Amino acid sequence: MLWGGKVSNAKDSYRALSDDVLAELSKEGDEQAFSELVLRYFGRISYIARKYSARGYEHTDFEQEGLIGLYDAARTYDPAGARSFYSYALLCAERRLISVIRKQNSNKTVPSSLLVGLDALDFDTPDPSSSPDGAVMLRATFDQLSRILSKRELQVLKLYCQGQSYAQIAEMLGCSQKSVDNALQRVRRKCGNLDMS
Repeated sequence: MLWGGKVSNAKDSYRALSDDVLAELSKEGDEQAFSELVLRYFGRISYIARKYSARGYEHTDFEQEGLIGLYDAARTYDPAGARSFYSYALLCAERRLISVIRKQNSNKTVPSSLLVGLDALDFDTPDPSSSPDGAVMLRATFDQLSRILSKRELQVLKLYCQGQSYAQIAEMLGCSQKSVDNALQRVRRKCGNLDMS
């Protein structure tokens, strides 16, 4: 314990405590101590967050991720180490932001705002190919889809749009249901980036 027997006095006067003591209190589950750290570090974390951007994320998202980094720092800080809590906390916050960027760039995580919900399509609408303009639009859309989707993805999408279940599609194509799901996830991601103009 860094503060010796001053725990009861420390809780009355968080502002007077050092960052190291607040981190130690936070590690023991003291929410007020962590709130004081947030007050002290939020401006700096917000400043660091401005350096980063990723599609589908706003500045406030990065601030939240930075605060998660601060929380991790408070939970894992070792005062016996060579680094001050200030340096350690900002390093943890920045590494958390970099981790978000790496995940976003790896395309393993797609923000939900970029996904196109195939389940939300209204299949009861009139057939667009019934009018000349609709037929041209439908053909252009299909041509665009055939350029960006693989043959397997097109097959899966066609069967899915015809109302087939994952199990039925898997049986028809001789693959697993997981392969069908993966193909539809790729279709959603690719269609989310599709420019229909």
